[in-house]
Amino acid sequence: MEELALHDTFAVTRAGSPTLVDGELHVWAVPLTGDAERLGANLSKAENQRLSRFHFADHRRRFQIGHGALRLILAGYLGCGPADVEFAAGPRGKPFLAAPGPHFNLSHSGKLALIGVSKTEVGLDVEKVRRLDSLTEIARKHFSPSEFAALDALQGEARELAFYRCWTRKEAYIKALGEGLSMPLDVFDVSLCDEPRLVAIRDGKEDAAKWSMLDVSPGPEFVGAAAMRALGVRVQRYRLADA
Repeated sequence: MEELALHDTFAVTRAGSPTLVDGELHVWAVPLTGDAERLGANLSKAENQRLSRFHFADHRRRFQIGHGALRLILAGYLGCGPADVEFAAGPRGKPFLAAPGPHFNLSHSGKLALIGVSKTEVGLDVEKVRRLDSLTEIARKHFSPSEFAALDALQGEARELAFYRCWTRKEAYIKALGEGLSMPLDVFDVSLCDEPRLVAIRDGKEDAAKWSMLDVSPGPEFVGAAAMRALGVRVQRYRLADA
């Protein structure tokens, strides 16, 4: 099985081992490689119907592992079996637990999924760093003027890293809100530097000072961010055992 390089801070951990407490965010790294059948056995009938619509074996495997792992991880917090985890959807499609339980968010890129679990609503995004010929055009279209100016002052690898930091931080924020693609990405500002921060919100709906923006990058080839409407968040990082 292909070994995926992750930071040492992601300790190999079995689902059900950690206890979730107030003020914490648990981030689980799940490699989307290897045999998918074990985790795929956790999928519901609806998820298997969705799985059947994938045309490529690689896409099928990633869905099986990612969503099977999500069920396994959530079951560990709920004290039930993975098949007993039931989901509902928000008005814009963001999934949540049908029964009382923690909030969660799933993101994947390349051959890795990240799953965030917290007692507070959370948004999480991960991206595999890769060369993008359209980087400048994407940033000009979706970043705020101040974000684009900060990006445009950089060159080479620093510019590429700043782009992915900005993109994942913005995605994490709108995912925390459950807004999806309906929310313009240029009505708020995030930092592009080492220190993740929600700098400003200009639509009058939220107060940036009440939000935490967190770097949850899982490995040298990935950039990850999480956003929560809470302060002083402590992040615990895990790599799902046998995944």
